[in-house]
Amino acid sequence: MRLRAVLFATTTILLGSSLMAPMAWASAPPATERTPEADSSAAIARERAYAGLSLGDAIRQALIDDDLDFAFKSIAALGRAGGDTSTTHYYTGVRAFSQQNYQDVTDALRDSDKDDMLTAGLVTWAYVGQGKLDQAINAWEVYGGDGSRPFFNAYRALLAEQNGQANAALGYYAQAQKAGELHFVRDLSKRYVTLLVQAGRTSDALKAHDEIFGEPKGLDPLETQFREQIAAGKPHPLTLMLPQVSLGSLMSNYASAMMLVRIFQANQQQKDAEPDEVVEKPDADALFVGDALLLRTALKIDPSNQSARFSLSEALAEIDEDKAALETLAPITTGDRLDEVRREKAVLYLSLEDASSAAELLNQIPQSLRDRRWWDLHASIRGAQGDFKGAFDSALKSAAAARGTGEWDEDLARLTLMRAHYDLGQKAEAIEIARALVRKLKPENPVRGSAGLFLAREPSTHSEGLPAARESLKMLGADGRAKLTLGGVLAQFSGTRAEGIQLLRDALAEMPRSPLFMNALGYTLVEYDINLDEGFQLLQRAYELRPYSGAITDSLGRAHYKLGQLDEAQRLIEKAVDMRKDAPDPEIYDNLGDVYWHQGKKSEARRMWQMVKDFGGHYFKRGELEEKLKNGLKGPAPVQRMAPIIAEPGSV
Repeated sequence: MRLRAVLFATTTILLGSSLMAPMAWASAPPATERTPEADSSAAIARERAYAGLSLGDAIRQALIDDDLDFAFKSIAALGRAGGDTSTTHYYTGVRAFSQQNYQDVTDALRDSDKDDMLTAGLVTWAYVGQGKLDQAINAWEVYGGDGSRPFFNAYRALLAEQNGQANAALGYYAQAQKAGELHFVRDLSKRYVTLLVQAGRTSDALKAHDEIFGEPKGLDPLETQFREQIAAGKPHPLTLMLPQVSLGSLMSNYASAMMLVRIFQANQQQKDAEPDEVVEKPDADALFVGDALLLRTALKIDPSNQSARFSLSEALAEIDEDKAALETLAPITTGDRLDEVRREKAVLYLSLEDASSAAELLNQIPQSLRDRRWWDLHASIRGAQGDFKGAFDSALKSAAAARGTGEWDEDLARLTLMRAHYDLGQKAEAIEIARALVRKLKPENPVRGSAGLFLAREPSTHSEGLPAARESLKMLGADGRAKLTLGGVLAQFSGTRAEGIQLLRDALAEMPRSPLFMNALGYTLVEYDINLDEGFQLLQRAYELRPYSGAITDSLGRAHYKLGQLDEAQRLIEKAVDMRKDAPDPEIYDNLGDVYWHQGKKSEARRMWQMVKDFGGHYFKRGELEEKLKNGLKGPAPVQRMAPIIAEPGSV
């Protein structure tokens, strides 16, 4: 089953903190197998969990599984082996801080690196925890260097605020705003705006708010509520930030900011590149390890840090660990961001083919907060459930909600309406919307790329949409997900199939551990009889990693069908049908019909194909389907042969 992906921007450079220096190994994991200390039953459990993995992969898996202890010990061991004890000291400091043993923190980090801002945070807020604000401020000044370190001014302001120096805090916050820091530390930005109101400067507060958070018409409903409180001069009163909260805030803000900085730098590198120059991409898993180490640490210190949970969930989703992303968001059951959590969890449930859970969560969001994004997701959920008329109604409401909120939102709503028209079988209307977006928007706009990709997917507009889709790939820095999406479309057409397969290979090279990327390439190699052995191995590995995916289960069943192993194909594809009852896909029924036909169950085969026809919506294999309903499958069943030998886990 094909991966129906959308274009996403992706992150592109390694973190700049000295704390991240030991991460260089992650882009090229050593061949040495990890051997944890076997001093308890927990160590034995880890041995089983990480068996067969290289040290780099084991640390990656530990951070997915929230085994920060193993990750830190392994990284510290690498540091000691390389003569670098700073990570060991840092781990000792984190552990002491999480236990609120603040004196132990300052003792452990007495000789720490003065260039490491995150270690500075541990020392500074350990002094705060000891009630030594003057020493905390002095420590931050020492670690701050010339004041140009990220977030120095913002957290200097917080320290002044905690010390009762409101005017000094406002001055430092103003410097942070001038330097552009407050765009990345929104929890502190809200404190700054609130302080301005408390100082009787409501107009300055509104001006600062709009510079940091954007124009009022583009705010989401929750941000709109905060702005209304500011305008009324009635923001929630500020409370003191405990040391754990302060340090957790610093870590999560730093990680989140670095994620954004990578995107900005990648875009700039792509713009500055020569026409034929290839911009190198760092290993996506190395980026994840760097981000997750910070965010898991932030949560270790302050489990209530919702920003860290959101950022970690995003990092996990970026490497297709959607179940772990859901688990990360699960503890958020109250607070201002609860409805945001519901929306994000709905997205993750939908990616896990659980449309009912997605719908249930989305419907818990109050009517007053149902903006364009809510209706877009609602349309996607209804479409996944086969309710194409309902999806179209939701798309119309998305367009209405987006009206007047800005060009970006309005164009995204048009994309939703385009897809809804297409699924209703209104292809001409969908094509017209796509053409209008391509004509209107600039090449660097990813919405234009999505519209071009839609046109490229249709045989009648294939060549027309290709230029916009290819331009978008280039403008997005040719990231893995963009390659995956365009590659999947190009592979459907014989004239561009070789190019599409190469894009799928390039995408998998960037995310070699992603079962979704394995599925995309593996299914293509199998479906078009390009390399059945390689395709089967990729799909078998993807199935081992994500056995709960109906899409991947169907793909593996299709591979067994191509091998002539009809009974195993039937078992797997019937299983996929059952797994996708909540989010049915016509291609699975189509594939099952092919199996039944060659098993001699011709009436059952025709019933499956008729179900595809009656499913509604537009099916990309419509022509082939009509031929099968009329004349059945021509030619004999695939010749039965043994499945290829599967390589060791992690070697594909």
